[in-house]
Amino acid sequence: MRVLRLLSFPLSLTLAGILASPLAATPKHAYLMREAAAAAQAGDQATALAKLEEAAQLRPDYPRLQVLLARTYVELDRPADALAALQRLADMGLHLNVAADPAFAALKDVPEFKSVSSRLLQGLTSAASGEAAVTLPGVDGIIESCLLDPASQAWYFGDVRNRCIWQREARSGQLRKFTADEDALDGVFKLALSPDRKTLWAVTATMAVMTGEDAADGKRSALVAIDFATGRVAARFPAAGKGVKHVLGDFIIAADGTIFATDSVYQAIWRLPPEGKELEVWLENEQFLNLQGLAFSGDGRTLFMSDYANGIWSIDVATKALTLLTAPANASFFGLDGIYAVPGGLLAVQNGANPQRVLHIEPAATGASAARVVASGRADMTDLSLGQVVNDRFFFVGNSGWALFDPLPASPPAPRTVTIYSIPID
Repeated sequence: MRVLRLLSFPLSLTLAGILASPLAATPKHAYLMREAAAAAQAGDQATALAKLEEAAQLRPDYPRLQVLLARTYVELDRPADALAALQRLADMGLHLNVAADPAFAALKDVPEFKSVSSRLLQGLTSAASGEAAVTLPGVDGIIESCLLDPASQAWYFGDVRNRCIWQREARSGQLRKFTADEDALDGVFKLALSPDRKTLWAVTATMAVMTGEDAADGKRSALVAIDFATGRVAARFPAAGKGVKHVLGDFIIAADGTIFATDSVYQAIWRLPPEGKELEVWLENEQFLNLQGLAFSGDGRTLFMSDYANGIWSIDVATKALTLLTAPANASFFGLDGIYAVPGGLLAVQNGANPQRVLHIEPAATGASAARVVASGRADMTDLSLGQVVNDRFFFVGNSGWALFDPLPASPPAPRTVTIYSIPID
């Protein structure tokens, strides 16, 4: 679920534009970028550059920072440094049309600029593309999540716009509404089936893109227990209080049955203990920005959490101690949505980058990580969303539909075919 789109930024972005972006939390690199924007607006490019360079020391994998650095270097007649910043973006495998950016007009005839411009137009083209596993024709909603029941081979899909869960029957392939309209769900995000297959868990939230009443971002959000035999809501556990909006977009079920859920607006992790009666805040931190997916390490002692505007947090479950993983030079950990534990590390859906892709990440004890792209580059893989690991494959939504509602259209978009892709886990 994307509340912020930080990596697929327009090339028209300027330093001054950051001033209009309120900070949701207080990480130092965000403050430095705001100070750089203020300096640039006042005409003090030297101070702006100093602030950007300090921020880049903290977050070298933040693509927007590298673009702003490159532009500022050009303004200060430091072409070699500008080219180095653009090379860092190319090394991350990102796709940007810097040749069309007027800020780099002074470099247009420089051979090194032509070379890096070509690399940035290509992005990573050698990654495995993934293969279509399931197609859903005639969809007019936003398919945020997919779930395969291994026992019945039926598929289930969370729909944010239509406020429901769809079921695709294994034999007929027919798509039908699994949940009941009478239960008045809000937009449905992540899905997970309890180990005993009695409860289909979901997180829901009101969103401006959904149909019906209360279509307002974050007005209401809850963890919902759905009877898997009937499709009816058995219990709701709302994220409430604190005097702010809430959007629960992802969650995970621990080995003991405890459920942990991320709140992308309140910047907290909520917990529902086994047999619990209400959600409780388990961890909140002013460094959190936009919380997304969760995954446990193999021993269950570490909880990894993707933060769309920060990267990946490693959390010691016993002490709640936090470590922000350091991305390797060839990757960026910004714009990550769902993350999933697999042998050797994590799979992460990165829908805030261009091209959108799936990464395999190997966390290390020091906080540094290795990363490689395992799915990317398909023309129809345009709007990635959440997925599920089943045996030796990873299934994920390839064209969820969020982009069709950003901004909100005057009339609903035409029905389309949604594709669920899969890649082998190696």
